[in-house]
Amino acid sequence: MSARRRLLELLAHPPSDTTGPWLDLVAGRPGSRGRVQDVWQSEGGASGYDGLLAVGDRLEGVVPDLLGGRNLRAFYRVDERLGLVGGETVLDLACGPGTLTRRLARAVGRDGLVIAADLSVPMLARAARSTPYACVDFARVDAMDLPLRDATVDAMSCSLCLHLVPDLGTALEEMARVLRPGGPVAIAVPAHAPGPLRPLTETLARFGQARLFGPGDLSGEMRSRGWTGVAERSLGGLRLVDARAPG
Repeated sequence: MSARRRLLELLAHPPSDTTGPWLDLVAGRPGSRGRVQDVWQSEGGASGYDGLLAVGDRLEGVVPDLLGGRNLRAFYRVDERLGLVGGETVLDLACGPGTLTRRLARAVGRDGLVIAADLSVPMLARAARSTPYACVDFARVDAMDLPLRDATVDAMSCSLCLHLVPDLGTALEEMARVLRPGGPVAIAVPAHAPGPLRPLTETLARFGQARLFGPGDLSGEMRSRGWTGVAERSLGGLRLVDARAPG
């Protein structure tokens, strides 16, 4: 069964047009969600983000642990954080240009399915061009209203997405809904700078109309909503959170 057919079977409301390189599962274009999100919606923003992730992808295997190599590898090796063994259905939420999608595809193998999902059309175009795996299909989705049926996903990667959603609680509820009970998630969110530099990052976040996370902000919110096994670590300007879905 093709990845496209498998994805269609997981949707709550399959679209009428299923012929493109990705399924557009967003009704129209959501209004602006801030300056940072607007950048990711542009060709230039997608290109710059692609280049930045590519540099880290090349370096993560050689950076020493003393210089943060362990956490850098954790950001990129989401397949290991999720404990994938092959054959799983994985949602790569905010897949961007497909950097992590390709790792997930190799991990699930031909018997698995990776749903590479993003709100940005330029990001999806880059991901579709650079991810030639038969087990991958692409979809334009809104993290606030995921188009999948309940408990249809075995595992989820969600990197650099939750700082842009209008309501964090709604996004976490949607993620929990589509994950099978106890299914793992690997998350990365941008972090506040520590100590006296925090006012600077708060100013930058307000200008970009995005949210930054302090220690325990996201993990505490997830625990309060029933997520289990929540573990958080710091990676420079990022916070990595691993957890399991409620139930």
